[in-house]
Amino acid sequence: MNPPKARISLKYKEICGGRKSLYLDYYSNGKRIRESLRLYLLPETSRKAKGENKAVMQKAMEIQHRRMDELTASEKEVEIETSLPDVPLAKAIKEYHTFILGRGDKSTAGNIMGMSRAVTAYRGEDVMLSDVDVSYCDGLVDFLRYDYHSVHGKLKMTTARSYIYLFSGALNMAVEKGYISRNPLFFVKIHDRITRERPQKQFLSVEEVRLLMETQCPVISRPQVKQAYLFSIFTGLIAYDIVNLKWKDLKTSPDGKLSVWCSSRKIFIPLSSNALRWLPDTTNHRGLIFKGLPKDTEINNILKLWQRKAGIEKRLNFSLARNTFAFLILSTGAEVATFCSLMGISSKTAKSYLVMVDHQPASMDEKLKCLQLD
Repeated sequence: MNPPKARISLKYKEICGGRKSLYLDYYSNGKRIRESLRLYLLPETSRKAKGENKAVMQKAMEIQHRRMDELTASEKEVEIETSLPDVPLAKAIKEYHTFILGRGDKSTAGNIMGMSRAVTAYRGEDVMLSDVDVSYCDGLVDFLRYDYHSVHGKLKMTTARSYIYLFSGALNMAVEKGYISRNPLFFVKIHDRITRERPQKQFLSVEEVRLLMETQCPVISRPQVKQAYLFSIFTGLIAYDIVNLKWKDLKTSPDGKLSVWCSSRKIFIPLSSNALRWLPDTTNHRGLIFKGLPKDTEINNILKLWQRKAGIEKRLNFSLARNTFAFLILSTGAEVATFCSLMGISSKTAKSYLVMVDHQPASMDEKLKCLQLD
């Protein structure tokens, strides 16, 4: 008689440095579980590495067999007697914080402290690991989603998602240390309840662009700042492109239309009449187009003064200028393929821009109309 086929597979995935991260792959109650063991195999370049890998594999197989027993017992509704130490949840989180800090990851360690405060706010400081079951974790997800307020206000969903992952990391370490038999978070539905927030892209309206065009740059000795910024609005060039833009980057096509070479995206962008309007008026078409642009800090200060003088609340920067270029294109009813071509982006990246407007087809006469503001 053949032995029963293992229902819990021990697998690995390649990670940085040639290492392999071990995990268990199995089904429980119709749900596929991929349980990270936080165990890693090293490249076997020495006898020491081979010995360490052997010990790691043995430990991984022990966890695999323990999970198999738990899964079988769960299906047959049999309780498995265990003698696990009852450890405070706060201790498990602190040990995880110490481990992460020991790796030199101060940023993540700081987030773990934030997660710890949120967990304490949920059920207090006296929670034991034995109390952390599926019901506890399910309630924690709802608490972070709806009720928890940090010192900065209501928790953002991106932060709540991060806290859940860090809490899961602490529970995984508790499993590794033998404090609990399994991570209950694996059996809690999370992804459709706490979703990653995608902040909406800010852009200037047509009226705000007109205001900037009509408002004199507050620093008269630096007219290049206004010229460069409005040229960015009508071409989508980022700060790097603007600062390094040369007259030789302007090319005339056989049909007589002028385009500018975007070095960061390796594309040519056709110039509208408004883009041409903000090119410096000079006969010396050599070298940089926007000669005399100050350093980044001074540019930002001038943009801030210009913004206030024009009565615009949005903070002026070159990311906002590029988003405005995207908005103006989409407002014309241009096809997605045309939009991607002018922006130098993929259709996948374009999705975050398409929500700016109610994208509806427009006639050929209306296309690029928003770019002609004069």
